[in-house]
Amino acid sequence: MKTDKEFISGIYEKYDEYTKEKQENKQRNIKKIINIAAVIIVLISSIVVFLGNKPQQVVIENGKIQKEKDESFNNSLKTVGNFENFYNIIKEKYSSTQYSIFNGENIAIEEDNKNDEVLESMRSDTNVQVQNVDEADIVKVDDKYIYYVSGKKVVIIDAEKPETSEKIVEINFENEKFYPREIYVNNQKLIIVGNEYNDTVKTEFAEIDSATNDMSIKEDIINVNDDSKSGVIIYDISNVKEPKEIRRVMVDGMYLSSRKIENYIYFVVNKYIYTPGIKNNNLEELEQYQDQYKPKYIDTAVEEDEKYIDYDNIYCLDGTDEANYLILVGLNIDNEEEAEIQTFLGAGQYVYSSEKNMYIATNKITYGDDYEILSENTHILKVALNNGKFIFKAEADVNGQINNQFSMDENGDTFRIATTTGNIWTIDENTSNNLYILNDKLEEIGKVAEFAKEEKIYSVRYVGDKAYVVTFKQTDPLFVIDLSNPSNPQILGELKIPGYSTYLHPYDETHLIGFGYDTKEDGTQITTNGLKMVMFDISDLNNPKELFKINIGDSKYTYSELLFNHKALLFSKEKNIIAFPIYSSSGRKSYTRAAIYEIDLEKGFTLKGEIGTVTDNADEHINRIVFINDTYYTLSNSLVKAANMETLEVVKEIEI
Repeated sequence: MKTDKEFISGIYEKYDEYTKEKQENKQRNIKKIINIAAVIIVLISSIVVFLGNKPQQVVIENGKIQKEKDESFNNSLKTVGNFENFYNIIKEKYSSTQYSIFNGENIAIEEDNKNDEVLESMRSDTNVQVQNVDEADIVKVDDKYIYYVSGKKVVIIDAEKPETSEKIVEINFENEKFYPREIYVNNQKLIIVGNEYNDTVKTEFAEIDSATNDMSIKEDIINVNDDSKSGVIIYDISNVKEPKEIRRVMVDGMYLSSRKIENYIYFVVNKYIYTPGIKNNNLEELEQYQDQYKPKYIDTAVEEDEKYIDYDNIYCLDGTDEANYLILVGLNIDNEEEAEIQTFLGAGQYVYSSEKNMYIATNKITYGDDYEILSENTHILKVALNNGKFIFKAEADVNGQINNQFSMDENGDTFRIATTTGNIWTIDENTSNNLYILNDKLEEIGKVAEFAKEEKIYSVRYVGDKAYVVTFKQTDPLFVIDLSNPSNPQILGELKIPGYSTYLHPYDETHLIGFGYDTKEDGTQITTNGLKMVMFDISDLNNPKELFKINIGDSKYTYSELLFNHKALLFSKEKNIIAFPIYSSSGRKSYTRAAIYEIDLEKGFTLKGEIGTVTDNADEHINRIVFINDTYYTLSNSLVKAANMETLEVVKEIEI
């Protein structure tokens, strides 16, 4: 095993570099180096667990614990209690050689696949995970307006008539430390989700030499607090030309993900705890600084001043070892009741949410002297969502690492999760995959074990009682797994084709669209060869077929955000279109465009056209395409274009 010093050297500096890099370029999430850097972000160790003897259900409201008996529930939560307990827990965690990988924000999610009959959409909506569970994105539309995050501002565009479309207002944060990330729009409210970055604050410990009575500053910094915050700013847009800020809810830490269910917002934050000071100083030296280790929050609906979250309102989880705070926040955007805040010692990496429950998963890996994997698990935290409040339900571990949020799904009272075991970067004879089915207490009731050996999972999609799993090493196997008998899930069929899909989207009950990379074999090497889109015929579950496919772009340097972010997709079954932004690079210039395809199960994918431009200005790269009535709108950081849906003729350009 490596020594503590070898593991902890430079951790906080790497964390700062990581968070700044994430803010500047989300696309680096797909690169291996970010995941490797993330490995050393948070030190994990064996946790001091406070176990109760009485089965309880724990309801947390405004940091207060409400307990009700539930004989079927066999977990209980205990609070940290005080700074001494906190100090001992973190000191234990800090000495661990185990690491948690978490990538900051969740980026790949799945959709509930109900086939209710609907009228033809007059506008596009965000491609979300679960029906009736909205997700924040950089753009939202209603029948008249487009709301869009562009750099440090949010702009509102009047799009009622395309020829007269114009920017009518912008909310600019240029002179603030707040960086807008994503937005929601609901009932004449604009909700801006983002981060606030402040200058790093360093606190040093002064000690007196007992022999000389001289005071000196110890070299060890005992606490470094970057004071980053995350949260929401709510605007009243009843008069859309004059948005009025009415509320801010901010907590310490980095934004991970959020959901909106009816009028309630739920968001998740990771707060890093700087642990070297705890390791290098004794309890008595640190007691005077104990408030600096507490996370803080502000809710202007009730008070303008920041409040500390006390140690007796911070909860210990049984199965997590992260020297980190995981903070959950729930609020009603239509009233001024104080936000609900639930704080754990732990961390989050991926978030899946149904209308009833939220699941937060974190990959946990133990490495050896040569960074070989000794053990790997995914920890799952389940909390029920109830009118802005959280009810702790269960936590559990499963073997292996999940790929992204598509790996998780809730169906009735069961929870399904697919994982890869072994080294996901080198992929050797020890690599294989599993799909677990858990009950409402997160107890295993069934699994498909060790399938697709020497391959790893690239995408998963659950549709009712079926799961579709894409793995890859040299070919692209699409596995069809029957989950109708939770205690005995079975692989029904398998299809092997070149390339692999990083995103799967249901087209109808018997067809599935895969989006990802085409590949080619060069001797013993497999290399990517540009993007591809494929239609899978799954009408015969025992014999899935590739119905048709299309290569996208003109070279292997063609790229799309859809590879890792489902919200970049525009899909309308009613209009039978699928569209997304892509760009290709050549020298210092790139061809940025939104590609629009028509879908015909007989004729295949047909490129209807592209809306774009050749540019060397990154601010002109198209980020999204949406539609209102019969008009497409493409959005970049500097320009919005309105184009007729039939002819694709650009009828208006709006500088933003």
